[in-house]
Amino acid sequence: MPQMSKVEMYAAVRRDHRVGMKPRGIEREYNASWRTIRKAVDLAWPELRKKIPAPV
Repeated sequence: MPQMSKVEMYAAVRRDHRVGMKPRGIEREYNASWRTIRKAVDLAWPELRKKIPAPV
């Protein structure tokens, strides 16, 4: 499977979840942890990246 963006992966996970695919199967399909799958099902968009403070 070609590399996909996180937004695309979240959409695909939600689609698979809606049609009744089990979370364990989704984990295997997208090679993601259960936490990532849970976030994808619960949230419409991935969380924004955290800003790293500039060194002083």
